[in-house]
Amino acid sequence: MQPVASPPPSHAPGSVGMWDAFEHVLMFISMYVFASSSSMLLHTFVDTWLPNASAISNMLYSSYSEFGSTLVRGYLAAIIVSFPIFAFLFIRITKHTKLNPAVRNLELRKILIYLTLTATFIILIWKLINVVYTLLSGNIGINFLMHFIITVSVSGLIFTYYFLQVKDDRQPHTMQ
Repeated sequence: MQPVASPPPSHAPGSVGMWDAFEHVLMFISMYVFASSSSMLLHTFVDTWLPNASAISNMLYSSYSEFGSTLVRGYLAAIIVSFPIFAFLFIRITKHTKLNPAVRNLELRKILIYLTLTATFIILIWKLINVVYTLLSGNIGINFLMHFIITVSVSGLIFTYYFLQVKDDRQPHTMQ
């Protein structure tokens, strides 16, 4: 009697498949939503607590307050939905990558990382140009500085994390 051959597993341990790519896409999308919403929420608070001179003199400031509260609810809703998704996928992918270093070579992962590095670099360069331009015009205020700090912190944190990921990916890893 011959043994019946079982079908090969669709996703063998140690292999990288479409599901890994899909999880990466979802993680990056949720990170973009979370980072953008968090940043915009902080910008809204800065505009509310430290308004610039033109906002104080604007007669429509009271209608901005209503609009601002709508924005705050929208940003909070996006944070409440996107953060748990991002955190779950980030932890899951990080654990899976430690168990299966082949995930580091996933083409889509590399594309998403380099796309993120490019986008955050553009944001950082744009903000630095904005600072120099504003310095040259002599219009630096606390509101402007707080917006700068928020944007550079959020973009810089993401850029630094993924830059270190790329640097780590380029190092030869030994199997333990």
